[in-house]
Amino acid sequence: MSNNNLTGSVPNKKLKIPYKPSINLNSNRFEGKVPSFLLQASELLLSANNFSDLSCENVTAANLATLDLSYNQIKGQLPDCWKFVDQLLFLDLSNNQLSGKIPISMGTLVKLEALVLRNNSLMGELPSSLQNCKNLLMLDVSENMLTGQIPSWIGESMQQLIILIMRSNYVSGNLPRHLCYLKRIQLLDLSRNKLSERIPTCLNNLTALSEKSINRTETECRVHWYNSTYYEIYSAFNGSYYKLHITWMLKGMERSFTDPELILRSIISHVTI
Repeated sequence: MSNNNLTGSVPNKKLKIPYKPSINLNSNRFEGKVPSFLLQASELLLSANNFSDLSCENVTAANLATLDLSYNQIKGQLPDCWKFVDQLLFLDLSNNQLSGKIPISMGTLVKLEALVLRNNSLMGELPSSLQNCKNLLMLDVSENMLTGQIPSWIGESMQQLIILIMRSNYVSGNLPRHLCYLKRIQLLDLSRNKLSERIPTCLNNLTALSEKSINRTETECRVHWYNSTYYEIYSAFNGSYYKLHITWMLKGMERSFTDPELILRSIISHVTI
């Protein structure tokens, strides 16, 4: 039912939704609270609406693999109850009005492959519990008000990262040499922060940044969209409707991609300090 002009709130019905469906209500004008019964889906796409409230307490979300609430009007702090949706693979809450700190319970999302919190008003440091998310391929916390230093555990624990974007925050201090452990990194954007001191010389060893394209076969076998794991565990449909929305700064201009296959096959490599 995406790309319509449907309006109003979605009533929270006491329904049991079988067969792990994909529910796509993108690009409408729905408002109010995100109804918890929809979280029974394997893929829930609610991007580009007017939803203003999200709660995940005491919900049934055993099969939820993808949650996209980008480009809404969700206000207040991120709910601290992610242990109830710990099967998530892709979580996109970008372009909302979220504030406060990133909750510790996000560290329970150990299967997560993409965490996108871009363009909110999140504050504080990245919680150390996120180091449990060892399967992350993409971490985008750009355009927030995050502070502190870049934690060394990003390099130590998140060695699967292809995309790391922390642009436009208040991150300070030096670049930890542990970033050099990110051997798979293809896009590293740390621009518009308060970083200082020297750049570790070992960044020269990040050879993936100098490649013109990604090894498609090697990358796709690690992403659930392209292997049988997603289909077998989460959904009765083949493939996913969710797209990675990536923005980064290149020579002072913001560039973006919205096609996941294009992104995975060929990323313009770029390091910005």
